[in-house]
Amino acid sequence: MIANDTIRDLPVAAKRCPECGLRFGIDAAFCPFDGLALAPCTWDRSADPLTGKRVDGRYDVLEPLGEGGMGTVYRVRHATLDRLFAMKVLRHDLADDTELAHRFVREAKATAAVKHPGVVAITDFGELEGGAPYYVMELLVGETLATRIRARGPASPDDAIKVACKIADALEASHAAGVVHRDLKPENVFLVGKSLGRAAEDEIRIVDFGAARVVGASRLTRPGVVFGTPYYMSPEQASGQSVDARADVYSLGVLLYEVVTGVLPFEADTYMGVLTKHMFQQPAKPSARVSSGVQLGALEDVILRALEKDPSARFPSMATMASALASARRAAPAGAPRSGTVRMALAPAGPSTADRIGEAVEKRHAEAERKTRTLVLVTAFAGTATVLLGASALWLAQIGGARADPGAPTQASRPEEPQAPAPPP
Repeated sequence: MIANDTIRDLPVAAKRCPECGLRFGIDAAFCPFDGLALAPCTWDRSADPLTGKRVDGRYDVLEPLGEGGMGTVYRVRHATLDRLFAMKVLRHDLADDTELAHRFVREAKATAAVKHPGVVAITDFGELEGGAPYYVMELLVGETLATRIRARGPASPDDAIKVACKIADALEASHAAGVVHRDLKPENVFLVGKSLGRAAEDEIRIVDFGAARVVGASRLTRPGVVFGTPYYMSPEQASGQSVDARADVYSLGVLLYEVVTGVLPFEADTYMGVLTKHMFQQPAKPSARVSSGVQLGALEDVILRALEKDPSARFPSMATMASALASARRAAPAGAPRSGTVRMALAPAGPSTADRIGEAVEKRHAEAERKTRTLVLVTAFAGTATVLLGASALWLAQIGGARADPGAPTQASRPEEPQAPAPPP
């Protein structure tokens, strides 16, 4: 029976938007409504107005556990069942948007329809007296994947594959139910266990389904700002296009990249700077950013295919991605350490976007080099021809002078001939 609090990794330290004043968790970097960088601040959880109150006559609010872009999560006790749960309440400033509040409940109900052990179990819905909607979910014990990465650094390729396969399996069930997450990131992956070194013993729970869809369509979002976490956002979502399950495939690729390298594929000082890189810049290969001696093998191929800009070039589903991950893990030689080399070529899927861009760049470089060489040759030839013509002219002049009487003085130096005397008169 789950009896402890959850989301322990959100400390009293928090971040606040300098423009709208909204407060977010310590892991947030940008305000989803303004796109501005967040500034550090403190969060006095004891001053929360909902603490100590009873909601809907059955949930006693014990304490706030964390805040995020969508709302606040509380630890609550069911008065009748005497069981602990987590309650997420849509933040009051967002609840003023009626359409957004309705979408919040619809997305929660859609998530509740997903029956999978890797998806957080939602058990109840309701509204506070002020009209803000809430939903109740299982209370988790453990830590988020973000906390695990910060505390222990990159995982071995083997452990990364295990965690990624569990996430992919849960999201495959979600996609089958018609629910696309849209905001997959390490903060939304909860590890129910205590050891990344024994990842097979960790259960996972994916939380915050549909958050990007709920607020992204709201009038509260500023023009030009796409709601969501930019570091894990697919190019199509970053550009405001419609998304499907392959957007989650891309986000899982970013997450897996970070788990094995400890860094993100794209970073920038601004919200739009990060989105622009997702849309147009190719990521550095993970193998170039892992610790010395760690070889990724086919795992790198899986990550890079998941990170394709064109959705059609990615894995078509979470099931196919999980299959590729499992094959990469099985390809490790018997008896070899799981963090060692893993070699297995993925089934060819035609030239990737990166390949096509690379070919175009190489062709342009080759053409530029060819033109440069041609220009140098032409210039050199022209210079040589000029020198030869000058030398030829001088040589011809010398030859012409040699053909004249060598003993005869020139007109300029020839002495005047004596004049004949005039005849007598």
